Amino acid sequence: MLKASFVIDIARRPIEVWRVLSNHENDLKWQSVVAEVRKLSPGLVRAGSRFRHTLQMMGVRMEAEVRIAETRPGELHVFAVSGGPFAFTTRVALRPSSSGTLVQTDIEGEPTSMGRLTAITLSRLRRREIQQDLERLKRLMEAGHL
Repeated sequence: MLKASFVIDIARRPIEVWRVLSNHENDLKWQSVVAEVRKLSPGLVRAGSRFRHTLQMMGVRMEAEVRIAETRPGELHVFAVSGGPFAFTTRVALRPSSSGTLVQTDIEGEPTSMGRLTAITLSRLRRREIQQDLERLKRLMEAGHL
């Protein structure tokens, strides 16, 4: 099992951060590996909603499905991703902070069809990319672009 945790403080209200994070069509705007996103479920985002992502990782395009497991406005967003080199679950908890919102992201996953060494190497690379993506999210949200 591979695990990673990230914390970032975003100077926006928790409900505003949740609105951006829970609508995975926004992933295209701030996540470096996301090349395309398509919502597969009609209506508002809720438990069971699905999105199809096309990812571009290390020069390879691959499909992944995002399925919402749980979501509570302004508090929590949990989703599972299947497809690509990992199957993982991401839990994003939002708490008010003195500047806006403390965003705690916990990711747990398993490599799907690769050797353990390759998975660990890719995991280290993805950790850096995820941290940079969260910093991009912070900049975009605080500038009012998301």
